[in-house]
Amino acid sequence: MHTSLILRRMKVVANMAEFPSAARGGVLSVGNFDGVHLGHQQMLSTAAAIAQREDCPLVILTFDPHPLAVIKPEIKRSGLLTLSQRLDLLAGFSPDVLVVQQADAAFLSMVADDFLRHIVRDTFAARWMVEGPNFTFGHRAQGTVQTLIERGHEFHFQATIVATATTALSDLTLVDVSSSLIRWLIAQGRVRDAAITLGRPYAIRGRVEHGAARGRTIGWPTANIQTQQAIPAAGVYSGWGILGAKRYPAAISIGNNPTFAGAPSTLEAHLLDFSGDIYGHEVELQFFRWLRDQQKFASVDALKRQIELDVAHVRQASRSQTLPTATDLPGPIRHQPASAGATAKEHAS
Repeated sequence: MHTSLILRRMKVVANMAEFPSAARGGVLSVGNFDGVHLGHQQMLSTAAAIAQREDCPLVILTFDPHPLAVIKPEIKRSGLLTLSQRLDLLAGFSPDVLVVQQADAAFLSMVADDFLRHIVRDTFAARWMVEGPNFTFGHRAQGTVQTLIERGHEFHFQATIVATATTALSDLTLVDVSSSLIRWLIAQGRVRDAAITLGRPYAIRGRVEHGAARGRTIGWPTANIQTQQAIPAAGVYSGWGILGAKRYPAAISIGNNPTFAGAPSTLEAHLLDFSGDIYGHEVELQFFRWLRDQQKFASVDALKRQIELDVAHVRQASRSQTLPTATDLPGPIRHQPASAGATAKEHAS
């Protein structure tokens, strides 16, 4: 029986040079895992099931920054997760080792053959590789899942390819789940559909910074969040605000506050039943439902009346338990290993 590292706790290493030899010879899954969405969850659950079945280590290799930020820096691309969020979610699959490899020009110039030889075989000695059907690797994406299937015998591993996850959105449209689809849904303000494809509410994590303090002056103080994550379309949303170990219903506003001409675009949230100074603290905002567009009101009093309605809506939703938690949606964050063959096809070359 293999012994998990660090007293059976996950070990996180900053690069492959620090990979512990005790974790060689197991199951390896490689990916950016932006979003850790239903497709990623399906794949990693399969990898965990194989590791459990074969009683061997589970290793996850991910990258920071996203390789596209290095390959095509001119393309501005917002991620779905901070690195800390991604690591928290990946930990839910109980890997023995989680490797966060720096995606720099030297690493990304490695050809597919060298990746298989030096990374998969020499570093990890992987006996299984579990990937999705669109997985590519090596310089200019030379390697594909077909490469894994055809060359697995040469490098002493079996390739398990997990099918693309599909799900029905709120309008019953059936979609293939992908990070690009989720970014599009978020940009449209369709946070409920994003939650369906993620298996949990979309969440932005960031530190509270000083803003214009207009909310406080009109009786509705807000936390202003700065983030590099994908931001939903301008509007008002209901959701949760997570501060430390506590959770508060939240009325979340995104936009340039049109009632106050010339105001910059902001992401801010009023946390119901919270009072205190949280400047500099980390807050996570979980988006549940779009409530309304940003509006320009004729007066500050009219704005205050609308905020009262927004807050009442959020409070009622929280009391009636229609604000979801992660377990209210498909694909919970933490997984019990599924049957290894449920959504995968193994290839022994």
